Amino acid sequence: MVIIIGGIDLSIGAVLALAGIVSAYLMKAGCPIFWAMLISCFAGAALGAVNGFIVTYMKLPPFVATLGTTGIFRGTALLITNGLPVSQLPEAVRVIGQGTFIGIPNPIVIMIFTAVVIHILLVYTSYGRSLYAIGSNYEAARLSGIAIKRNTMLTYTIEGFLAAAAGVILLGRLAVAQPNAAAGYESNAIAAAVIGGASFSGGRGSVKGSLIGALIISVLNNGFTLLGLNSFVQQIAIGVVVVLAVFADILQREKVS
Repeated sequence: MVIIIGGIDLSIGAVLALAGIVSAYLMKAGCPIFWAMLISCFAGAALGAVNGFIVTYMKLPPFVATLGTTGIFRGTALLITNGLPVSQLPEAVRVIGQGTFIGIPNPIVIMIFTAVVIHILLVYTSYGRSLYAIGSNYEAARLSGIAIKRNTMLTYTIEGFLAAAAGVILLGRLAVAQPNAAAGYESNAIAAAVIGGASFSGGRGSVKGSLIGALIISVLNNGFTLLGLNSFVQQIAIGVVVVLAVFADILQREKVS
């Protein structure tokens, strides 16, 4: 959604890690698991709103703004924990990451539900259509009366909430909160969107395409693991795929123009 409006967010990995830390500390303080996870998701939404505020009202380029907040959020997670993992969490926390619903792993159920909700938002609401308008032609969207600042703030807030939800799921899978968790996840997220047809210039992208992009990245990673190739080769391969996807997007836009 952020890429559709022509933005970018490099801080989602840090938001994910910090949300996991917040949730873990709340659980250790005696907060019920459900409420600890929900509070951490809204904390992620608040961090996303900070990004949105910096981009819209302080008028910093999204790349610079989120690069700065990445250091702030990640540093906060490290400061809170002294760089150490938070463990000894309630056993029930594993349900969201390792449990199943009618035989389907809970993370997959949550992914499908989230994909459906975001697809409806993008395709069937005025808010979703406004995102495409903002990304396609900022000035035209402004002159059309679209509330650009409000919608941009809301988009970054939603993204922060979803990044924190991913942090909660990761916490449920590992039952340990790591301050260095999700390092590099932002590149995978951006790669999935770009491979799925989103354009860095904005105005184009879809949930279906992003899911396909994520699937391609997962197949690449798993395939390399099965072949016995190390993680460095995986990073190189994903980087090459992203470069080729962006290059294809540039060629397509040049043909259209």
